[in-house]
Amino acid sequence: MIDIGFNETQKAALVSLLIEMINADHVVDPNECVVFDTICVEYGICDETFKLGRALDSMVAVDIMKRMSDVQKIATAQLLTRVIDADTNDDDKEIQLFNVICKATGVDVLINARGGEE
Repeated sequence: MIDIGFNETQKAALVSLLIEMINADHVVDPNECVVFDTICVEYGICDETFKLGRALDSMVAVDIMKRMSDVQKIATAQLLTRVIDADTNDDDKEIQLFNVICKATGVDVLINARGGEE
């Protein structure tokens, strides 16, 4: 299990955002579901947290993400890209959603600041 220090509310927000990304192109690819399930196991997301995340409004999830630490925000963005890459079809709607989330939460600034580190 990976420990970035997400609390249960943050994990619920993560679930909400990942589900939004899976549904962004209106096609649920089985590979996206496999990646989603893998992420849930990696981060120790229990059934109760999953149900909370599934019911959580995506705007509330973005607001929760705004209050995450920089490390948590970057980790969340990386998990969203795992879902985007899962179906090998980078749909414009997925990229647009990713960009909106990054801009709304400040991840875009963090990524640009880290530019040459990776």
